[in-house]
Amino acid sequence: MRVRPNIFLASCLLLTPAFFWVLPYMIDCARYTGTDITRYMTQTAGLASLTIIVVGLIVIWAGLVRGSRVAWVIMAVIVWVWAFPIMILISPMRAKHIITHPLSDWSYLVLEAWHGVHLAQVLLGNTVFFLLMLVGLILPVRALLRIRKPA
Repeated sequence: MRVRPNIFLASCLLLTPAFFWVLPYMIDCARYTGTDITRYMTQTAGLASLTIIVVGLIVIWAGLVRGSRVAWVIMAVIVWVWAFPIMILISPMRAKHIITHPLSDWSYLVLEAWHGVHLAQVLLGNTVFFLLMLVGLILPVRALLRIRKPA
């Protein structure tokens, strides 16, 4: 018996951890109880992000695992419109005091994360999990673009 690798399952297994990585932060945003003017905006953004996480996980495990092209497009939109700004664009803005070295010097970021600097850990985790999401999106492209013969 020959075991055929399922590229769609591998893609789903790479996409799922990234959603679980941001889940606690989005729950914190939804529970935010500050008294300042940004409270409602933060809570709304947290609830919207929780909704996107739930929709993303449903699309991953209901559609993408079966090889649906529409599910792949939905995941591409979620990754580039929601995850990229949250995980990659916003993080360096908050961490100007950590990123004082050139971007090519990842060893400083890894060292800071290893020593327990929370913001460095978040930056490193966001980068790693976003790269996992990209690999999870790129992996099934060849199989999705294959022309299927009518039955």
